[in-house]
Amino acid sequence: MKTLDWDRHLVERAQLGEKVAFELLVDQYRDAVQKHAHRILRDKEDALDAVQDTFLKAMRAIGRFQAGRPVLPWLLRICTNCCVDAIRARKQRPDSIEPIEMTLADDAATADTILEQRWLQEEVRSALDRLPSRYREILWMRHYRDMEVAEIAEVLKKPEGTIKSWLFRARALLKNDPAMPRLAS
Repeated sequence: MKTLDWDRHLVERAQLGEKVAFELLVDQYRDAVQKHAHRILRDKEDALDAVQDTFLKAMRAIGRFQAGRPVLPWLLRICTNCCVDAIRARKQRPDSIEPIEMTLADDAATADTILEQRWLQEEVRSALDRLPSRYREILWMRHYRDMEVAEIAEVLKKPEGTIKSWLFRARALLKNDPAMPRLAS
């Protein structure tokens, strides 16, 4: 049975109230949703919370989901919204130093390399944070989630041409950002 047919079958069964069918959908897409949440949030605990919220919201909304549509883009859109909520909540609590501790514990790289990489990552993240939300979101989906333009269009419910245009504008804004680090060629 093809994936889309299998997904349709599981969605239809879940819409009839069969918990096992929904659990099979969760099992099938958990890894992809976890990776998506972790790429956005960059924190394991927050990502796990977002994944749990994603599947809880999906379970509540499964009755309104159109069974013939692809499930993954729908779940990723819910996950993105949960991640945005987590980021808003994160601003209410102090920052953790755990990611820095884990990076510094890496024996394979020197301290200077680690600090330089960390600085570059923070500068890129800072530049991304200055972008309008729609541009930031599609850059994350395209370059960190490795989604194709068609997939992004499906998730955001926008035409592919609009997504291409937004990607072009987002990259131009990053390129012209005076605070964006310039890499040696």
